[in-house]
Amino acid sequence: MYGTGAGLLMLVYAAFCWRKQGIHTRYEGWKTREEAPKSFARNMVFYLLFGLVLMATDAYRAFVYGKT
Repeated sequence: MYGTGAGLLMLVYAAFCWRKQGIHTRYEGWKTREEAPKSFARNMVFYLLFGLVLMATDAYRAFVYGKT
């Protein structure tokens, strides 16, 4: 169940970053998509994939083992 919550939070944050067209970077703060295009793309892929994997893992565990 925790994976679903964490995955959902990651997807919500990815949607927020996509809507605002920026990311938060360590030591530098908020960067727009134009200022850091590679970091923006890398973070979007990471948040989407990892969020979906967390949610899918919980769904698989609930289906196979019948518990969360």
